[in-house]
Amino acid sequence: MTITPEDFRQGMRRLGGAVNIVTTAHNDVFAGLTATAVTSLSAEPPRLLACINQAGATYEAISKGRCLSVNVLGAKHKELAMKFAGLDGSPETDRFSEGEWSVGCGGAPLLKDALVSFDCIVDNIMDVGSHGIVIGLIQNVVLNDTSVKDPLCYLDGEWTTMVPVE
Repeated sequence: MTITPEDFRQGMRRLGGAVNIVTTAHNDVFAGLTATAVTSLSAEPPRLLACINQAGATYEAISKGRCLSVNVLGAKHKELAMKFAGLDGSPETDRFSEGEWSVGCGGAPLLKDALVSFDCIVDNIMDVGSHGIVIGLIQNVVLNDTSVKDPLCYLDGEWTTMVPVE
């Protein structure tokens, strides 16, 4: 059976994911994007992975700067997620004009009110097809408001959140 790119895209739309802003810095210039392809990799040592399109400025900056942060978003961050996804019409150079940011120990920007921010240095990058699988060695975990129970998710082309199952 041949799977077409459209079959793949339609299937992946049904794989809901947490929405994150992945950021980096190189030569004192910040870059970032919205990503759902982020997951834990190992607890010892603490690592995560993020799949980043090689065609974008963020991938190049991660490759050169060797740092990244993964900022897990809540439902209140929908507009910021749209900005970092390039869906609001603003230029890529304007992405950090909104939100309150600090700089992590590796140099990547951390969103101060993210549900959690993972501050990482790049451990490895594997190029696979159009994307790079970036493995981040976590240097710091910044837990913010742990009472928030509405993470921002993306499912079937729509922004959504999760609710507890009873």
